[in-house]
Amino acid sequence: MASDLTAGRPTLHSVAEIETQLGHLWTNARKRTAAGGENYVAARSNVLNLVVVAGHRETAERCAATIAATAGRRPSRSLILSAADPDGPARLDAHVQILSAPAPTGSGETDAEMVYVTAHGDTGRHLASLIVPLLVHDLPVALWWPHDPQFGAHRADRLLPIADRLIVDGSSWSGNGLDRLAEMARQARTRGLVVADFSLLKQARWREAIASVYDLPDLRPHLRAVRSITVEYAAAEDEDSTGLTNVVRPVYHVAWLASRLGMSVVLPLRRSPNGRRTATLRQGDHQVAVELRPVCSDLSGGSTVRVEIVSRLRGAELVGDVTATDRVVDVVVRDQGRERARRAYVAPRLNDVDLLVLAVEDSSGAPVAAEALAMAGQLAAVEPAAHESTDRRRSRS
Repeated sequence: MASDLTAGRPTLHSVAEIETQLGHLWTNARKRTAAGGENYVAARSNVLNLVVVAGHRETAERCAATIAATAGRRPSRSLILSAADPDGPARLDAHVQILSAPAPTGSGETDAEMVYVTAHGDTGRHLASLIVPLLVHDLPVALWWPHDPQFGAHRADRLLPIADRLIVDGSSWSGNGLDRLAEMARQARTRGLVVADFSLLKQARWREAIASVYDLPDLRPHLRAVRSITVEYAAAEDEDSTGLTNVVRPVYHVAWLASRLGMSVVLPLRRSPNGRRTATLRQGDHQVAVELRPVCSDLSGGSTVRVEIVSRLRGAELVGDVTATDRVVDVVVRDQGRERARRAYVAPRLNDVDLLVLAVEDSSGAPVAAEALAMAGQLAAVEPAAHESTDRRRSRS
């Protein structure tokens, strides 16, 4: 584990040693003296268990920094797990840290715990048996899988039953992400698992703007007459030809719209020779054409560049055009080619700290997110995974 995570802390080698060290640290944290001589009482205030399947040291560092920044907003007992030297002797190395943040009242501190665990050898294949004794009982368990979750693998089969909520970032997955998206939707359905995907949470600013296309009373009937949905996303020219650009974010745009507007999937996504992906939905008695269109952009691969929604009602065509920058989302509405509305929403992109807080605490939007994920799974159902061939090439190199 990285030095800045472990510096000055004793290395522990068993669950019993971890629990003992936590007890010592809490005893020392009960009272601290402030600079002015006042005593501050540290309150043990965990509201959930957060288990991070970090995999690599760099990922563990990044996740630890994000968790530390949330300590005052959503304190947790955080277990950050890494595996090392899978063919070496079985061993457990762990380090424990108390995270402190000023209490909202200003009269003390709220404290939370972070446990770093590196499992060596065969120990890394039994992470679930290490986690369960370290969980705070009667608190929910959020499982954060920062990179590619290996659905169907032994580790996932053991870890997912422990969790009440799975936290992922689908936009960080290798390849186009479609197979994992479809499998995650299946896992959520069969296990009754709540999924919080950073990719979907990031799109909240887009969703409000897209909904505003139909704000004018005389335009609302167009909600039932959508004919096409086009999402343009950033992709390098060479990625267009291989289909390896991650398209989780564009798919979520379509899935959210389809789930909100009562659409069903007629034909799931399929890739054209020109790099575009198309699908067909049904809304009422008519079909809706879907296109995911790669475009050259300075944004990172898979980032949404533009969303266009076209509806036709009694011969009248309405076009909603939504684009975004780092801080502003712009909406232009054209009715029969004539501009009817132009709006700009100040809505900065969320950072990882904001996203993690939302992921562990946002239950109000869970039904909408679950329906969007289910629809995304149907859209992504048949296209083969590009990342599998990539993984095979890497394994041979």
